[in-house]
Parts: sequence; C-alpha cells; structure tokens
Amino acid sequence: IEKEVPENEAPTTFLREDGSGAGSGSVRERFEGMIRRVQGEICAALEEADGSGKRFVEDVWSRPGGGGGISRVLQDGNVFEKAGVNVSVVYGVMPPDAYRAAKGAAKNGAADGHKAGPVPFFAAGISSVLHPKNPFAPTLHFNYRYFETDAPKGIYASKFRNIVL
Repeated sequence: IEKEVPENEAPTTFLREDGSGAGSGSVRERFEGMIRRVQGEICAALEEADGSGKRFVEDVWSRPGGGGGISRVLQDGNVFEKAGVNVSVVYGVMPPDAYRAAKGAAKNGAADGHKAGPVPFFAAGISSVLHPKNPFAPTLHFNYRYFETDAPKGIYASKFRNIVL
C-alpha cells in the first residue's frame, strides 16, 4: 500500500495532462471540479453554522501512483467536536486479485472465465464525518464517489460508477 506524501499546497488538478485528465472536459475532470467546489461550500456552511470563528485546517497529500487529496478538519467548535470534509482523486493500476474481488470472480479465476492482469482504475470522491458536541445529536457521515476500471484487452468489463450516499 502506497504512503501518502504531504504537500504544501493543493494543485489546480490532481489529474494528469494526458488527454484523459486535465483540460479534456472528461467526466473525471468535471467530477473533480464538482467535489472540490462542494468541499469549499460545505466547509463554509459548517463554519457558519458552528459560529465559533474556528476555521477548517487543510492538509494536502499526493499519492506516488497517481493523484492525491485534500483533507479538511474543524475541531473544538461550538457545535462540532470534530468535522472532516475530504476529497480524493486517485488512479493507477489495480492488482489482479483486487480486480477479481471487485468483479465477484470465482475462486478459480475471473467471473467470465478469463484471468485478469493488472487493471487501470480511477476513483474520486468526497467524504465527510461530522461529530456534534451535543450527545443527543447524531453523528453524520456521507460519501459521494465515482469509480471506474478499464479491463485488460480480450476481457469484457464495462466502466462502472459507484455512488454511495
């Protein structure tokens, strides 16, 4: 498992400039733009609702295999004991075993009878966990995600998207 690398500031995009990423108008680019915009909107709304004057602290990280993320945390406010709003945009190569598990492969190989090799993947999303100070108020957690894979040549697998609310 790759270790995250701390960065000093967030890049304009975590996508590569290879025609399928930055500047392409792709679903990947539009999704990254949306989750980064929404992260800012949610953090601003939570700071206002908290009313303590405290601000989210931001940590930016990159992933050696491709991509990175922005983690934001507000702590010890009037309303929130701790609130986190995080985005990640990562891509690379999925190991064959992970691909077979994601496809629901049979024990003796892939579900379609072919043995998969390494599979390119892309995943992006926004995730939040809010812990209020009030013990009678529930903790809130949400995710909004986009995930796709490209199957190796000769093996059919369509791209799929996973959105979890």
